[in-house]
Amino acid sequence: MNDTIIQASNLCMQSGKKFLLRNINWTVKAGEHWLVFGMNGSGKTTLLSAVAGFKCPTKGTLEVLGHTYNNENIFALRKKVGWVSSSFFDVYLSQEPALEIVLSGLSGTLGIRYGITDSDVRKAKALLRELQLQDKINTPFYLMSKGERQNVLIARALIAQPQILVLDEPSTGLDIYAREHMLNTVRDLAQNQQVTVIYVTHYPEEIQPFMNKTLLLRDGQVFAQGNTNEIVTSSMISDLMREPVAVHRDEEGYMRMQIEAPTAVRSICY
Repeated sequence: MNDTIIQASNLCMQSGKKFLLRNINWTVKAGEHWLVFGMNGSGKTTLLSAVAGFKCPTKGTLEVLGHTYNNENIFALRKKVGWVSSSFFDVYLSQEPALEIVLSGLSGTLGIRYGITDSDVRKAKALLRELQLQDKINTPFYLMSKGERQNVLIARALIAQPQILVLDEPSTGLDIYAREHMLNTVRDLAQNQQVTVIYVTHYPEEIQPFMNKTLLLRDGQVFAQGNTNEIVTSSMISDLMREPVAVHRDEEGYMRMQIEAPTAVRSICY
């Protein structure tokens, strides 16, 4: 039995002559949960938008759940990949109400297609209530706060019971309660083997013990990948960031990072 969930081979993405991703080789197996970590502009969102079926590779191959995206399977395959990324969806969504956005996750599109049932609507409303958005069901996307938009995207990602949950900085804009609720939700799904989780964050306190694998990206290329305990170390992260970083873990496996970031702003301005 093939237990490969995602297979990227020499994957490249270009914008004009610029490489956004170059020769990415990455394999995700069943039972793995991946942290994707890197500085701004390292290619994280570009890579994961390809995994979610919203961008096409320029070169190389990408298989998701044993299939390559094509015109015949793209919507069916997208439904199996829950995709949360405010940096992506903020570009495409505006007037659409929250309920419609959540229901669009059932068709793998950016709008409602066909075949929506009363049961689907009830489930979408239940998800919005669980995420404290019961009074925003008919509110257009552009009128919601950053945190409310993020919760709508989380509901959209979950409604089709995806096999892969791709979370691109999912805590962006969330208040302290909403962030803990989101982390508890993702942890519960991962620990009970409901989905394969791919998680992007800039915040070490969000790196959860269940994230047993890590992919480090820099300048659109793989910097390192492997077991999280071997990859997320002081020396490796310092090399990645080109700055001294101290990585600490507590007894439960939660992390924090100490980074020296000296500033000269006061001397410049005052």
